[in-house]
Amino acid sequence: MQSLKSAGGARHKTIKMKSRLVIFFLACCSVSAGQSKKTVKVLAHSKLLVKTIFETKDSAVLEALFAPGMRHMTGSGKTESREEAIRNITGNKSVFEQANMRIGYGVTEEKDLSVVRYFFKGRENKPDGTSVPYTVNLVMVWVKEKKDVKLLRLETIWVD
Repeated sequence: MQSLKSAGGARHKTIKMKSRLVIFFLACCSVSAGQSKKTVKVLAHSKLLVKTIFETKDSAVLEALFAPGMRHMTGSGKTESREEAIRNITGNKSVFEQANMRIGYGVTEEKDLSVVRYFFKGRENKPDGTSVPYTVNLVMVWVKEKKDVKLLRLETIWVD
């Protein structure tokens, strides 16, 4: 009789242990697949910035996204201040068409900084009627400010 009780107890412990392992692995999977609130916010801001640069060119959106000390390193190697970047982005009369491709954002996070990389490939239709291939990597450095994130640095890197 004693051996039956101990066999039943051992089986119960095994089932309990297996259940805990399954719960542990499910928790690990959900944590790795999920994104932090900060990452979600940084990605939303990055997508809005890309839309603003290549489509809407809305100065109010840029004003809201840019940190006070923001710097833009252009594809031609020039460094622009916050005000120059807003003026040049909103004043760009070119119309951009993005190639039909899988769009991806890469995010790297450190304490108060997040770096987002974005690849844009398409065509630039210039006001003079010419159209040229346009391929750039955008590197966006976002910094946490109170409960929001602001763009501290934007690098536009030409890709041939």
